[in-house]
Amino acid sequence: MSHQIEVPNDLYELLYRRATQLQRSPEQLATEALRRYLHSAAQPWEQRLQQLLINQHERTDLPPGDEIEADITAAAAEARESRREHRRSH
Repeated sequence: MSHQIEVPNDLYELLYRRATQLQRSPEQLATEALRRYLHSAAQPWEQRLQQLLINQHERTDLPPGDEIEADITAAAAEARESRREHRRSH
């Protein structure tokens, strides 16, 4: 199923020229551009998350990831041992 939309002549001329340069039809190029735009507009949280991750990674005052992971693993082991001891004593 397909639908038609109207665009101003100047916009269609730009679309037609660019589609010709890319060896595509104006319809194909418009569909690709619209799909890309709507997908990016529908997922702004992904873009914000990606930027947050990049910013966090660039911070130099943070310990390396493997060090953090080792600390988490050690803390989990301590918690398990503490629970075992608690169960033994009660």
